[in-house]
Amino acid sequence: MTNFEYGYFDNANRPPPIQVKHLQNQRIVATAAQKLCLIKLFPIIFWDIVVKLESFIIYKILREILDLVLSCPFRKSWLSVLDDLCDTFHRSMVSHFPDKIVPKTHFVREYSQIICDYGPATRQWCFRYEASHAYYKKLSIRTNNFKNTPKMLATHFRFKQCYKFSRFSPLGNACYPKRVTRVQNSAFNKVMKNTVLAHFGTFDFQKDLFQCSKLINENIEYYRSAVYVIGLQDADEQPIFAQVVFILRMSEKWWLLVDLLRTKSFDDNLFAWEIESLDHYSILDPCHLKYLHKGLVIYHVKGSSFVSFTSRLTLY
Repeated sequence: MTNFEYGYFDNANRPPPIQVKHLQNQRIVATAAQKLCLIKLFPIIFWDIVVKLESFIIYKILREILDLVLSCPFRKSWLSVLDDLCDTFHRSMVSHFPDKIVPKTHFVREYSQIICDYGPATRQWCFRYEASHAYYKKLSIRTNNFKNTPKMLATHFRFKQCYKFSRFSPLGNACYPKRVTRVQNSAFNKVMKNTVLAHFGTFDFQKDLFQCSKLINENIEYYRSAVYVIGLQDADEQPIFAQVVFILRMSEKWWLLVDLLRTKSFDDNLFAWEIESLDHYSILDPCHLKYLHKGLVIYHVKGSSFVSFTSRLTLY
């Protein structure tokens, strides 16, 4: 885990190294976001040994449950599948780890009924509340100001919000670029240059075209070299991936030069989609893209490229 290179979107939630005392206490010390990151990347980090574990079937079942529970929207036709998975998970835990069953293992069996009665679980979870609570707790400890703690926390949060909203222009433009530079003509290969010229027409690369490393558009962060789900296929709802190659500005308008990736297959052991580049480029408008999932990171395993995320996407 220490030598594993986490990507841009996973680096902030990288789990701490598992020490010997953690194994002796049978408990991993980490935040909820770090544990979720570890669960998502566990088969990618330990890809060379996971297939040899007899209890790896429990992870597979738990990962399928997690993908369904974190789905939004949630199809009613998935309730029977989720109920069978939860029952199988409980029986697998009894079979492999009878001494490790905690109350949460029993609560898993109620997810299908809870979602049936109250809707998707992501509408009810406390994940964002815990993240906000952690921010206020760190702030109260670091400021060392205990005279009027609620006022101090509210003031700091207001300043943070004012700084965040001041980055956007007063005209309502919700695009915020970072590290804007001019584009060098040599940065494009022949296929990229033809795609850009076909979309924008004739222009001067040195004077009219700018680029940035990161673009925040309507609270969605687009990062160079990151992969995004730009759609789903109608037949089997297989995700359509695109990798951001350049974030370009032409005539005060930002565009995404993306490489449309080919989805080869879904690896059941890695719980990740295998993708490859065909050098098929396109220009996309970030304002017209439908938000399906945040940016994804490409990880290379056994000479292939994979992307992984924890949710099941649907056209419903």
